Amino acid sequence: MKSRKIFYLFLVLCISFSGCYSLRKKFVRKRKRYTPPPLYLDLKEYPATPTKEVYDEYFLYVKGWLSELVKCLREDTSRKRERKSIDQALFNLEQIMVFFNDAGKKKIEPLKQELAALREKIYDPYFSHSNSDFLIRKVEKIYRNFGSHFSYNKAKSLLIKK
Repeated sequence: MKSRKIFYLFLVLCISFSGCYSLRKKFVRKRKRYTPPPLYLDLKEYPATPTKEVYDEYFLYVKGWLSELVKCLREDTSRKRERKSIDQALFNLEQIMVFFNDAGKKKIEPLKQELAALREKIYDPYFSHSNSDFLIRKVEKIYRNFGSHFSYNKAKSLLIKK
């Protein structure tokens, strides 16, 4: 009985040390090789100065996000939506500033400063919607000023020339 146990133990040790590589190879999965997809670049020439369509697009983005911010503040929907609106309005205002020459940048800078100050108030952790009437009036004022002074026809003289 004891010799039989020793024999089985010896047999198991021999098999494990000799290794059954082909048996192990049969049951172990092979690693899949990662091949990145091919990268295609579509090179095209862009105009040196921005076009009217691009300016109008950013102009509408700024106006749209400001109106969305007013809507969010009036309806008291969600803080995340308010923050997204003010961030996008500020981002698009900075994008539109690229189109202006130095005089235009000086003229639009106060609007950017006001929006940045409003952003700080909205991001304030102690901000309550009891102050939202004040913020709504400020945002509407910025909306009107931006719309009346920086439409493409009125801002043509402030844009970078070709």
